[in-house]
Amino acid sequence: MNQIVKPPRLEIIPQSAPFSESQRLWLNGFLVGMLGLDGTASPLAPEQGISMLAPSGDGDDGEAPWHDQTMPIADRMKLAEGRPLRRRMMAAMAQQDCGQCGYNCSDYSDAIASRSEARLNLCVPGGKETARMLKALHEELDKAPAAPSPAVVPAVKVSTTIAEPGRSRDNPVSAKFVSRRLLNKKGSEKETWHIEFDLSGPGLDYVVGDSFGIFAHNDLGLVDQIIALLGASHTTQVNGKTLRQALTEDVSLSPAPDTLFELISFITGGAQREKARSLAQGEDPDRDAATLDVMAALQKFSGIRPHPEAFVEALEPLQPRLYSISSSHNATPGKLSLTVDCVRYVVGKRKRLGLASTFLAERV
Repeated sequence: MNQIVKPPRLEIIPQSAPFSESQRLWLNGFLVGMLGLDGTASPLAPEQGISMLAPSGDGDDGEAPWHDQTMPIADRMKLAEGRPLRRRMMAAMAQQDCGQCGYNCSDYSDAIASRSEARLNLCVPGGKETARMLKALHEELDKAPAAPSPAVVPAVKVSTTIAEPGRSRDNPVSAKFVSRRLLNKKGSEKETWHIEFDLSGPGLDYVVGDSFGIFAHNDLGLVDQIIALLGASHTTQVNGKTLRQALTEDVSLSPAPDTLFELISFITGGAQREKARSLAQGEDPDRDAATLDVMAALQKFSGIRPHPEAFVEALEPLQPRLYSISSSHNATPGKLSLTVDCVRYVVGKRKRLGLASTFLAERV
């Protein structure tokens, strides 16, 4: 008589992982089921991995009464009082689930709380308000006691890949610009453009509900004015690029970030130093903080000359802008069109430009 021997259970999730026993068993079974005969596994998309391995078992009920983009951040944070840190981080988000950060609001907060995402400034619609709150909450994470070392488990070979090209802000591709056409009549107060791209090169497709991300470049006129205020040369090298290239392609010029005011406070003194410190802490000593982009900040503290490299490092990275797609891939395969309202406005005597909308209207 042959004896049937039950194979040993493969333990992938360690006993020390923050899961209940039933959750750990389910995850072990799920991951084992994904394993191929050669011991490899089909890779998960980043957002799938975060949602599966995010902190759990912390007593949270899963409800998010703060998930309302019309609610002020103070009200959202009040609703999140007493909840786990990851949930309070979610309440700090803009609640738009817009995807510009590469996640939805819940997954972004879980990624920060699990330390798999170190960037606290990815929430574009939340802006400074969200970044400041996340910074404060992150200090709690830094002060939390270290988790016990996980038990040693047999190594499992798992293939790792980054997101498919063109499907993530972290792995963008180039699309060919085809044309733009102004949709308004001459003299109209609005400036709306029909923009077309060819996606046949990267081989991208899309479905209803998808968005198209644009990595725009800053206006060269604005960049040159900032370089003049710095008293620097266009060709100064910063991280392997000229200063002009770095300011055009890599960093955001609006709004002025807290880190820029921190830098200014280090290189000035007296009342100017105190004012810069106040702005860095989110205060508004002159009631003009909402209008301060990078150029306006340099004008406000006229005469300062930060080193170009330190200046660029004090600025936020340029974030992609997402647009709703106005075409159908089924009707026009390989083609994509956007309908874009161009943003132009005046603050004081200076004309301001929407980054991506004017990039699409006149600079691409």
